Amino acid sequence: MIIDENLNFKEYVAYAFAKGTKYTLACMRVIQLTKGMHGRAMKWLYEGIILPKMLYTADMWCSGLVSKGRGKQRGGRGPKGFATQMLRVQCIATTLITGGLRSTSNDMLDVHANVLPFQQTLCKICLRATIHMATLPDTHPLAKNIRSAYMFSAKGNSRGENNIHLHCTN
Repeated sequence: MIIDENLNFKEYVAYAFAKGTKYTLACMRVIQLTKGMHGRAMKWLYEGIILPKMLYTADMWCSGLVSKGRGKQRGGRGPKGFATQMLRVQCIATTLITGGLRSTSNDMLDVHANVLPFQQTLCKICLRATIHMATLPDTHPLAKNIRSAYMFSAKGNSRGENNIHLHCTN
């Protein structure tokens, strides 16, 4: 994990994108339409290797990718630009899974490949990590800190203050 001083994770997201692209292009060499592995194998590779490698520790850095907004800069794309980059990896993978053309719509490729849209995949990963942390046993070293963070967040909501949370809507 690469952490910078502003905690905007730009370097790590670029690293994760490069890693996802590298693995997807390696799979592209193996899967070919006339000879080679079938598209179902590409789906297994995408869900079992490429996504976990690309979205490792995503629950820590992807909250900006999931939430809506223009990013930290006023006119800039901010985190949305990172999500667009990572969506390209999914587009390449779903094109390989379905054997479709590059000009095919991403949404149609996702449907035919039976793959979740990228924003929903991020929400799923973040939700899974949140549930995992919320169900830690009391004997776990982090259980006390997670409970106090929840209580702090609940107090902020009762006073009408805004707190940090994920928006998982499309």
